[in-house]
Amino acid sequence: MEKAADSIQSLLKEKLACYQQFHLVLKAEKKAIGTIDLGMIWETTRAKKDLVKKIEVLRKKIVSVCQDHFPDMERKSETFTLSTIVNALPLPSESKNDIRYLKHAINKEKDMVAHFTRLNELQVKKNMAVVDDIMALIANNASQARYTGRGMMTREKKSNCLFKVAG
Repeated sequence: MEKAADSIQSLLKEKLACYQQFHLVLKAEKKAIGTIDLGMIWETTRAKKDLVKKIEVLRKKIVSVCQDHFPDMERKSETFTLSTIVNALPLPSESKNDIRYLKHAINKEKDMVAHFTRLNELQVKKNMAVVDDIMALIANNASQARYTGRGMMTREKKSNCLFKVAG
């Protein structure tokens, strides 16, 4: 049983390290989005894909270790949560507590990854909205209400309309 607990703990530590790396990659991506560093954005995209693959492999390894060491463990489907596995493991309390600690640390990192993912997505949407506005000005889109140089709103196609009306 100790061998199984050690294997699971080792895999969970690797998974935690992957999520911590993911968190750092998302921070780098946030900076790259802010500075519009396309090269760095592509690098972070590749790094995120690699980390997702590693996490999926680790997930499969955890299931495999559980199946190998605890064949009697109830298995309802291919999907599982870490909580389900920890609760179902027939291990001594001490080993379970170590695994629970790792599970909580992984869940905290997952939350941070989700948070930074949302922030980065919003930042990209804002940047794209600015680009859309610039392109509309360049194209002189007549269907968009704009402010003239005198601060009056107009829907007419005029070359002196600088700002579009916020909708």
